[in-house]
Amino acid sequence: MNEKKTQSHSMTPNPSLVHFKWGGTTTEWEEEADQLMNCLQDQLDSKENDIVKEKKIEYAKQKQYW
Repeated sequence: MNEKKTQSHSMTPNPSLVHFKWGGTTTEWEEEADQLMNCLQDQLDSKENDIVKEKKIEYAKQKQYW
């Protein structure tokens, strides 16, 4: 028989991240999801080097003709 390979994920939750809670309303869930996405985006932004940031800024300054 074929043996299945299992992947073990040893993920530990980051204590600085917003934690979702059970219950509540849709607007509360949206707010929590928004906070989580902002936190993750901040982590990605902090990993970027200055050269990549400058390239993105220069691209954003260009006038786009759609």
